[in-house]
Amino acid sequence: MDVLTHFRSIEELTKTLSREQELLSEMFEKRKLIKFPLGLAIDLVEGNEARLRKLVDYGVLVEAGDALEIESDYLNFFEEVLNVNEEISVLSVQECINTLKENIGYFLQETNPNRKAGYQDNVRQLLKKTGFRTLKNVVDLKRNMDNAYKQEPNYIIKKKKLQNLDEKSHSIRAMIRECEKLMDNEHAFFIMANDPHMAKTCSDVKHDFVESYHALMEIDRQIISYINQIDEQNKLYRKIRKLKYLQDQILIKTDTNIMNILESTNPIWMESRQYSRLRLSLEMLKENDQIIKILRRIAEHNGIQKTARTEAEPLTEEDLQDHILKMKDIDSAEIWNAFQASSYNLFDFILKYDYKVKRNIEEHVAIFCQLVILHPDECRMTGEYAIYQNIEYPIIYAK
Repeated sequence: MDVLTHFRSIEELTKTLSREQELLSEMFEKRKLIKFPLGLAIDLVEGNEARLRKLVDYGVLVEAGDALEIESDYLNFFEEVLNVNEEISVLSVQECINTLKENIGYFLQETNPNRKAGYQDNVRQLLKKTGFRTLKNVVDLKRNMDNAYKQEPNYIIKKKKLQNLDEKSHSIRAMIRECEKLMDNEHAFFIMANDPHMAKTCSDVKHDFVESYHALMEIDRQIISYINQIDEQNKLYRKIRKLKYLQDQILIKTDTNIMNILESTNPIWMESRQYSRLRLSLEMLKENDQIIKILRRIAEHNGIQKTARTEAEPLTEEDLQDHILKMKDIDSAEIWNAFQASSYNLFDFILKYDYKVKRNIEEHVAIFCQLVILHPDECRMTGEYAIYQNIEYPIIYAK
């Protein structure tokens, strides 16, 4: 077997994929339908067989008789990046955990500082990869579950798919527990590798695991619901088929009690109510006062308010006067600039500031919190506290 030529740089790889994007896009869209014909592939590379041969020699495409396929590594890459893959790779998470254990062991045994830092970076990247792949598997599991229930026409296969997805859900949960156990048990590593990046990565991964747990609980509940619905549909389907068989054999009246059931039911309540609309002429409404009284009584009984348009009253002199409405909105930037130019602490300044509108203590506290949140880097915390009307607040000055 000949050794495949390989790309020697990212630039060479990206240029080749960009040049053949029309062919690769067409093949990727039809990856589930048919094997791609060689003749059509030649047409998409403008009849240049050398370009097509390069893709085969470099392992991007695979020949299968008179057809072509995208090589599995590239196909998996495209599916994962575009988030259209259907496979749930529990083994990939297990591989990450195994490699994680190996690198932690190497870190604890290594004495060279540079190589030790390299193993530490490997562990951090593997932790991020484990959290990302776990979340991705959960998303893929949810999508595959919905597709299996809504699109699979065969009830037996549909139920089997859902059962297999349920097993994968338990496997993902087991992988999460194993990784959490590893992070809890390797105290020596995390003490020695105590840096902000590692701490943030561990926090992010644990957050990903919590999200995955919650999603998996909902997926398990939905799978059980789907399987129960399939069982009920199967029972109904078998009953209908049996009734159809008895009807074909002209035995349905003698072998079943269907006639008694139909006679005892009253399907009229399922029908929509018929309404008869009577449209009165305008002449009758204008000339007959009795009809107007009846209509008004019906409207009052049904709570219908008067909607007829009437002429509005003329505007008074008071209506024409200018009216000033004072709003309680504030300009936080203006207040902060005034505070920076003052020598007060922030809370005292807010109490003394002229807002043009009277404000209560709750509104002053809200402004205080808003300014601290908007300008955290420009606040100088003294570490001291004061009390105003049973409200304890920190003493803050502008830097």
